[in-house]
Amino acid sequence: MSEKPVTRALERLLGPLKPVTVCQIGHLPELDMETSTTLSGSLEKLVRLEAAEALEKLKRMPIQDLVVVGETLESMDRRDGDQLLAGLRDLYARRILLRLAPNPGEWNHQRVMAFGFQRLFTLPEPPRTAFYGFDLGNYKVTPDWLNPKHWANPEMFDRYRW
Repeated sequence: MSEKPVTRALERLLGPLKPVTVCQIGHLPELDMETSTTLSGSLEKLVRLEAAEALEKLKRMPIQDLVVVGETLESMDRRDGDQLLAGLRDLYARRILLRLAPNPGEWNHQRVMAFGFQRLFTLPEPPRTAFYGFDLGNYKVTPDWLNPKHWANPEMFDRYRW
């Protein structure tokens, strides 16, 4: 598969977001943020960070609209990777796009899903690179039973006392 369909898919994902500030951690070969036609209309500031310096520099930066994590987690140890993902999710980013190459080591689908990420798509050809996203706005689907209709049962107020 050529990079063009992947680039188009990523731009379709990022297009509606209209991020003003973007931080890229590590290398993302499928998408060049500076030449992306989808992001060029809204993008005001693009910051590139290396994995080793990311946590320290993010502490001194304002919250980013979008953080794109490229080839990063595969080169980090478990503890540092946990701190990076948790920090991004909780403190430093409104939305996160994560690229995860197949790795028999620490970082796999279950581990990333445990942080609340959703799989967006997987490249069909080897290496089967997967893209995950996190957006607090749609992080959890509200279950049907969790609504005011089920909090009380007004029809039974006169019939039973509990």
